[in-house]
Amino acid sequence: MSETTSDSPVAGATLGGAEEREPGFGDCSVSARVRTGPLVGPVLRRMVSIALARADWPLDRLDDALLVCDALSAHAPRHAQARRLSLSVKADGREAELRVGELGHAGAAALLREATLPVVGNVLEGIAEDVRSVREPGGGSTLALVLKTWSEPGPALSPTEALD
Repeated sequence: MSETTSDSPVAGATLGGAEEREPGFGDCSVSARVRTGPLVGPVLRRMVSIALARADWPLDRLDDALLVCDALSAHAPRHAQARRLSLSVKADGREAELRVGELGHAGAAALLREATLPVVGNVLEGIAEDVRSVREPGGGSTLALVLKTWSEPGPALSPTEALD
């Protein structure tokens, strides 16, 4: 995609992986830099949907990933360093990594803390298999989350076993 003007809410969006393979399912990476505001949630949800659909993820895990997007977009804008967030998603058939960057010094840790709901607990830690805060050069931070389609492939069930 082409670079958009700095007045645009979404600048520098890119879609990787598509031109490197035949059309169809496979690995996908999507990244964008988004101005904080009402478009953070819709942009992140669409990025995750594109990447996970292209990687042929099951719908129940796509739904889980969209819950993660809701939690991130609700809290991340408050922790942006310069009123912009960098968002990226890399996915293959087994694993997806979501990154929210350009957060302030303690922004990733604060974002993680704020994703806690009464009774439910921490949404991000409950859904993602790995959650970590990464310090960036210059004092900023990035929140990185890894989601997996399944923890381990189980044995295939016959149709009669599946009904039991």
